[in-house]
Amino acid sequence: MRTGGKKTYIGRRKEREVNWVKPTIIVFGILLVIIGLYFGVKIAAIRNSPEFDLTKISAYYFYLPDLSTDISKIVEANNSLVIVDGNKRVVDIIDIPATLFVNSSKIDALNTNPKDFAVAVLGLLQIKSDYVYTVTLKSDYLRKIGVSNIDEMINTYGKRGLQIFDYFSLKGQVSILRPESIITDASLAKLYSSLGKFNIRKHALPLLTQKPLKITVDEKIYYRTYLDEGKLSGFLEELKK
Repeated sequence: MRTGGKKTYIGRRKEREVNWVKPTIIVFGILLVIIGLYFGVKIAAIRNSPEFDLTKISAYYFYLPDLSTDISKIVEANNSLVIVDGNKRVVDIIDIPATLFVNSSKIDALNTNPKDFAVAVLGLLQIKSDYVYTVTLKSDYLRKIGVSNIDEMINTYGKRGLQIFDYFSLKGQVSILRPESIITDASLAKLYSSLGKFNIRKHALPLLTQKPLKITVDEKIYYRTYLDEGKLSGFLEELKK
C-alpha cells in the first residue's frame, strides 16, 4: 500500500515573495524621494527668502504681554531688542526695561505701540534696520520652543542654532505669534540660525535709575525708568565696535 506525502512548491513560494518585495522597495524608494524633495523645497524657500538674507539687518523687539495691571511684574520686567547684522556676524541683544521712558521723544515701553516704540529706539540708537519685527512673548510660544523666557531662548539657540527639523515647526510658531506679530517662517529661521553662528553681545542701556520711579500725575500712577540720554553717545560707540 502506497502512502502519499504532501507536495511543497518551494520555488514558487520564493518567486511570489520576490515579486512582493520588489514593488515594496520601489514604492518605499519613491516615497523617500518625494519626502526628500518636499524637505528640500521647503528649506530652500525659507533660505532664499529676502527676510533670511544675512546681508540685511533685522531687528526683533521681544516684549512681555500686557503688564499694566500687574505692578509686581512691571518693576522687574525687561523686554529685549535683538539686532542681527550678518555683515558684522554679530547679534546684539539690548535689555529694555518694561518701564523705559525716553524724555526727549516722550515714548515709553508700557504705553507706546510696540512697533512704534521699536522703530523709535532704533532711530535713537542710529541703527538702520531693513526689517523690524515685534514679538509678544506668549507662554504658548515659549512652551512650543521648550523655554521659559527670552534669556533661555537665546542661550538654547546660541548653543544649537537652527537644525533641519526646526524648519518644520516654524509655521506652528508663527501661527501662535499671530496676529500681534507679522513675523514669518524665514525671519524666525534667520534669528535662530544667526544665534547659533554669530557672536552674541549683550548690552544694558544707560539709565538714570536702576529701578523705576513711581510718579503720580492727576491721580494716575506711572512707573518710569528714564534713559540717561547724556551717556547715549558712549553707548552708541560700544554698539559700533
